[in-house]
Amino acid sequence: MKKLISACAVCAVSVGLVAVPNALGTKSVKQVGGTISVSVTPTTVDATTATLAASGSVASNSGCKKDRTVHFAYVDGATVTPLVETASTKGNGSYSATLPRPAATNPPTSSVVLRATVDPLTRKVGSKKKGKKHKKGRVFNCLQLTGDSAPIAIAPAPTV
Repeated sequence: MKKLISACAVCAVSVGLVAVPNALGTKSVKQVGGTISVSVTPTTVDATTATLAASGSVASNSGCKKDRTVHFAYVDGATVTPLVETASTKGNGSYSATLPRPAATNPPTSSVVLRATVDPLTRKVGSKKKGKKHKKGRVFNCLQLTGDSAPIAIAPAPTV
């Protein structure tokens, strides 16, 4: 009889240890990637061009599209020139910004590329309304995304 009671106690403890992690509802953080598209107008910059219009979109799951900060930089070979202008993505992931023209480079180059970088972000999904059933703490880790535009041609200065 003692062996039966001790066997039941061991089984109860082992079942309790298996059930406890599932009862807590902890889930691992989901890593969410994606892509970012970048387009620039005009595609050729000359001495009369003052600003460029940049636009594009973030392709990711719905929780990682909206309210993301986009930073811009001009890339000329190995030289990266960050810009102070930023943009924020809308609910569908689209963004737009007005940027200054690329600075004159020395020695002059024929083209530069606009690089857009989206900051990483952590989102927690669940209901915040009273009386609603709370989802069990799903957490999404929205990863940093980087994309480059097509080359922006820099026209040489006119000779007089």
